[in-house]
Amino acid sequence: MTALPVGLRTLPERLRGPGWLLAPAALLYGAMALAPLIIILRMSFSEGLGAYARVLTNPLLAPILANTVVISAETTVAAMLLGYYLAATIWRSGPRVRMVLLAMVLLPFWTSGLVKNFAWAVLLQDKGLINQALQASGLTHAPLTLLHNRFAVILGMTHYVLPFAIFPIYSNMLAIDRSLERAALSLGATAASTLWRVTLPLTLPGVYAGGLITFIVSTSFYLTPVILGSQKDMMIANLVDTYTHETVDFAGASALAVMLMIAVSVLFALYQRLPKESQFGPL
Repeated sequence: MTALPVGLRTLPERLRGPGWLLAPAALLYGAMALAPLIIILRMSFSEGLGAYARVLTNPLLAPILANTVVISAETTVAAMLLGYYLAATIWRSGPRVRMVLLAMVLLPFWTSGLVKNFAWAVLLQDKGLINQALQASGLTHAPLTLLHNRFAVILGMTHYVLPFAIFPIYSNMLAIDRSLERAALSLGATAASTLWRVTLPLTLPGVYAGGLITFIVSTSFYLTPVILGSQKDMMIANLVDTYTHETVDFAGASALAVMLMIAVSVLFALYQRLPKESQFGPL
């Protein structure tokens, strides 16, 4: 057996294997992740608390913050309802159909956000495929305004975050014993009652996790409100861009970004403090 170099003989046993060779890469990626955060934090305090005071007194902050919360909440609700249905469909499907459905769910991850947003813009425009189909079917006689409004923003965001809602629920469903549902049905429960009293409580951990992830991802959207929405649909990320490119206030942009990171951290902390027994619903 080859003897270890003298410098490595003093390392703990768990660090003498090949794993220590990953240390340079781990340090590099750690530095690349932390360095921007440190720069943003320092820039936000470059004027003391002046940048924070300027951001908090900006009359645009309140309506844009309300937009961010409302749009993110509506997107989360839409994604969770659709995600739960799709997760249940995948769970109940056979192996081959399940593979196809999972591949379709993963498609948004294989396409850039810019491409997806422009694809929705093409579909939702006045002469787009959706309006043409509605008029051809006789449901409408004139094009509907489907683009540059709140509906288009939520539709585009739901399309993007849907996998974040599906996979936590689906992974939770995989751990459910199907005999529990059969037992409930054999005792006279209806399909709806079985879903409400058996399946849903057992999948609540996945619902909580998916809802939290979906909401957090939704709060950071920038492209979708720009391409599919209007000025009334601006979100926090768009306000950060305004500080950066229009008012050229990097300290204010950094302060706003720091406040957004703190808000997201609070969401994670609140989730971790939930009683664990409540995550499984009424038992």
